[in-house]
Amino acid sequence: MPPLRLKNSQTCRYVRWSWLIMLILATLCWLPGRTAASVTLPLTEGPPLRVVTRPLAPLVIEDNGQYQGFVIDLWQEISRRLNVPYAIEAVDSVETLLEVVESNEADIGIGAISITAEREQRLNFSQPILESGLQILVSEQNRGLLGQLQRTTLGIVSSPTFYGAIGIFILILLLVAHLIWLLEHRHNPDFPRPYALGIWEAFWWAAVTVTTVGYGDKTPKRPLGKLVALLWMCAGYFVFGYFIASMTTIFTVDGLQGAIQSLDDLAGRRVATVESSTAADFLANSPTIPREYADPEQMYQALQRGEVEAIVYDAPVLQHFASHEGDRQGTLVGGIFERQFYGFALPINSPYLKPINVALLQTIEDGTYERLRELWFGGR
Repeated sequence: MPPLRLKNSQTCRYVRWSWLIMLILATLCWLPGRTAASVTLPLTEGPPLRVVTRPLAPLVIEDNGQYQGFVIDLWQEISRRLNVPYAIEAVDSVETLLEVVESNEADIGIGAISITAEREQRLNFSQPILESGLQILVSEQNRGLLGQLQRTTLGIVSSPTFYGAIGIFILILLLVAHLIWLLEHRHNPDFPRPYALGIWEAFWWAAVTVTTVGYGDKTPKRPLGKLVALLWMCAGYFVFGYFIASMTTIFTVDGLQGAIQSLDDLAGRRVATVESSTAADFLANSPTIPREYADPEQMYQALQRGEVEAIVYDAPVLQHFASHEGDRQGTLVGGIFERQFYGFALPINSPYLKPINVALLQTIEDGTYERLRELWFGGR
């Protein structure tokens, strides 16, 4: 039987289909490896990732070079999934952390890093790792009756209105004392001639007359003196009334303010926070009297010393303080406001952003994230 011969057109068709099938098979074999490479970081043979953090319990806790905390545990889980070695270095502020990452001196920043529009322009952020916000902490000792009395007393003695009212009252008494002494000291032994002694007795007379309509131990004798005394008794009602009204205003304002219960109660109050934080930015645009401190420890001490009346800072941090080392020292009031999210910070166009996001989302999907959150924050 003669061999089967194919026409030239059929031969070309078979060749083209053979090449197409081989190309498809090669592509299918290449894609899985390519996909795996896009979500993993095979850097075990290279230098470890440079991780920078700022210790802030309970997110990052540093103890003799060892780190723990919610963010640390989460990062360790992500790095394990990506098989990435890393080295952690601590800095003293979030702003320093952001600058180090922005300048590519570190590959990633982890900790209590709020995602804001301004920061997003400078850096890349991962998917949110924790919902946060701001909350108010007040001193425990300022919430009882004794604390309110102390707060009221402090408010009075630190009020310019208090000293202004006293100053005006004393000046008016001195003016009346000089007038009655000039009219009476030559003929009335109740107001001696020596200036110092005479003015003192006249000042005493002016004070008791305006407050109690006189004791009767000293009385003017001359007609002009009696006229001044009559006018002073009448005017004294208004002068003394002004003084009492000023004092009542101070007590009333403080009483209306009362204990701090919400954000609205912070107006006109001395409020502490940490410098260069999102809380500091918030307070700068609020009707409070902000006081910024270098770190949370200084902020807590200022509250205990009475330098400030409240603290506004990140809710997870204040919640941890109130339930641990700050137990019976500080109390949280009001709800969380200015909601925000924490995230990992990376340099612009970082090749690590997508793999980290994929690993982070995997921890959420398989329940690992929730287990870590409950470990550090309980059921909140």
